[in-house]
Amino acid sequence: MNLDPHIAETIVTTLKDVINHEINLFDTTGTIIASTVRSRIGTGHDGARLAIRTKQTVAINDEHEFRGAKHGINVPVVFNDSVVAVIGITGERAEVEPLGNVIKKMTEILIRENWDLVVQYDQRARVSNLVSMLKLKHHDDELVAYYGSILRIDLNRPRIAIVGRADFGEDEIPDYDSIYSMLHARFQQLKTSFFAISEREVCLFVDERDERAVSSLLEGIREDAKRTLRKSIRFGIGMAAESSSDYWRSYDEACRALEWIEFSNDTYVGRYDSMDLGLIVSSVPREEAERLVDHVFHGLSDDEIDAFQVVFEAYSRHNGSIVHCADELFLHKNTLQNRLNKIADKTGYNPRKLPGFAVLTMAFLLRRYLKRSR
Repeated sequence: MNLDPHIAETIVTTLKDVINHEINLFDTTGTIIASTVRSRIGTGHDGARLAIRTKQTVAINDEHEFRGAKHGINVPVVFNDSVVAVIGITGERAEVEPLGNVIKKMTEILIRENWDLVVQYDQRARVSNLVSMLKLKHHDDELVAYYGSILRIDLNRPRIAIVGRADFGEDEIPDYDSIYSMLHARFQQLKTSFFAISEREVCLFVDERDERAVSSLLEGIREDAKRTLRKSIRFGIGMAAESSSDYWRSYDEACRALEWIEFSNDTYVGRYDSMDLGLIVSSVPREEAERLVDHVFHGLSDDEIDAFQVVFEAYSRHNGSIVHCADELFLHKNTLQNRLNKIADKTGYNPRKLPGFAVLTMAFLLRRYLKRSR
């Protein structure tokens, strides 16, 4: 294990606050990589090299002198049964030797804590790479299998993809570390499920055996997001996919379900297998959707279409009741009927006849969906 210079600097700074002595931290070549005396960084020390070879504390005094070395002690720091560094404490042996074991233990604890952070970061990065590949219909099967192997994830298990997004503004930079910690805490009970965070999105692959825990999991994450991030979060849930070669499909379904509930704004969790009109709207190619909207509203301005939409949607909410619709819009019922007739005249589709009503419903819906997706 090679000690990172930044970690070494942190250790020296921490120890400096504990003891009032000059401190040097050596790497496994006996070279100083961090010191309270910065001019000594980069210089070598035979006393430190001896401590590395023998795994024993080496005292530097009048009886044991090394060229260029000051009086003090060099204490080997052991991690996983190997010397990974040496701490040099300058001072008279009688004064600094009692500090040796304390400083050694403190340094080993600091190194272990930093090592654990490095391991966690590597694990997080590997899972993120794996999830990025699993989202794709065409991915490198061998590389996916490799990541699954080193992460000890059985990719032949049926899993459900869940995609979540919080309501961050365009100029906001999410605190990804806080989001990760929040999710990691919730996933402790789901041993065969995993997740990753990408740009403004969280992607969860939940083992089908854990499906009964999904509702409480998402509710817990939602509560955590409100409490720690002050943000609301929505989720789309795909259908179960049998293995890693098919996880992309569940991910696509989850994305479509999420986009639909973000559009309809009526819940915080949407399941692909519970979508109704959303299945049609989200699957219409953009070009075809634009063609239908242009066909129905040809020659009308945006203001005219917006005005028609207000009337049409109120008419739909009241199941075609002229009286109730007129009351909502504060219109005389004759005025309302004139406006419905105007919609029919301008578009060619009569909202009071089922065929025309169906076309107008889809045209208005697609128009709103297209405007949002822009």
